[in-house]
Amino acid sequence: MNKASQKWINTSVTLACVMLSYIMLRFFNQLGEWFELEAKIPQFVPIAQGLSAVIGIVTFIVVVKHPFTSSYLKECYEEMVKVVFPDKNETMSMSIKVMILVTIIGFVLGVFDLGASYLISTLTSL
Repeated sequence: MNKASQKWINTSVTLACVMLSYIMLRFFNQLGEWFELEAKIPQFVPIAQGLSAVIGIVTFIVVVKHPFTSSYLKECYEEMVKVVFPDKNETMSMSIKVMILVTIIGFVLGVFDLGASYLISTLTSL
């Protein structure tokens, strides 16, 4: 594995672990509000922050050091490098086609809806 791929994998895992730490911190703060843990535990906020950081760091170490996850992330990176994105003209062309198709389908469904509503209203008035 080259350095560029390892750098991208480590950056992705780091960002995921930072998000996990933030979510855990919010979760612990919510638990603190629900159960009034700030009043019961004097150092609740620093403990929650430390525990969230430890969870993020341990998760990073486990993901990076585990051979299965490392090989899986390497394979994901190798597949993502193979992806070819469309150019601007192709993107515009496909977007216009999708908008036209959605408009036509919407019109057809609207006509069916009006017809069904009319049919139901005439049948119920009998």
